[in-house]
Amino acid sequence: DELHRPFVVPLLWKRRGRYERENKCTQEPEVSHCRPISSSWKAAATAALVVLLSACSDLTLPPAEIFGLADLLVLSQQPNAPAPASKSAWIFNSRQTIVRVNHPDNFNTLYLELSFPANSLASLDGAPYSATDSVSVTIDPGSGEYGFMLSPSGLVFSSGASPTATFSFSVYGDASAGNTSSTYSSSTEYVAALDIWREASVDQWQIASGSGASGVDGVSASVQSSGRFVLAAPR
Repeated sequence: DELHRPFVVPLLWKRRGRYERENKCTQEPEVSHCRPISSSWKAAATAALVVLLSACSDLTLPPAEIFGLADLLVLSQQPNAPAPASKSAWIFNSRQTIVRVNHPDNFNTLYLELSFPANSLASLDGAPYSATDSVSVTIDPGSGEYGFMLSPSGLVFSSGASPTATFSFSVYGDASAGNTSSTYSSSTEYVAALDIWREASVDQWQIASGSGASGVDGVSASVQSSGRFVLAAPR
């Protein structure tokens, strides 16, 4: 039996250990000789990624739709609606100011509300306003329809504190145009499509920023500058 005790297992174990040691020795130099990614390559890769993401972002943001006034259905007032009058008010940067334009009926039914937060005045004809400045504005309601002209011209509001305009048409709104349009199946569908539109340039109308429903039979939007606004839906 002594002759049948070869040193095979120890030898194999030794060979395996030697192989592992040899293999480890051959692998470690490869790892230690790996060249790190240079900072310039990292910067280039980061810049390329930013450009790619920006390009993809642009693809997902379609340009604002532009309509002529003839392509819009402006919400009308009912024939018996008492016509709201023009209104002027002083707006102060030091405090909030709310201006309401009402129908001159027995209940002073609201037609339009403009809320000017503190620090809403940015500039007039390019001249900046300070925190203590003020300006007199005039609101001219649309004749027989829902819209208004805000003056003086050249008045720009702060992007972080822009005024909010809210139309209320629950009493005197006439949505019958929705029944005669091929775009809408009913007056209800027409009313649901209403937005506040601003005239960006001559007869170039686009939806005002943040336009959307406000309560029951109301629509509000941000006012970024003086000019003309209407409550309408695409024809």
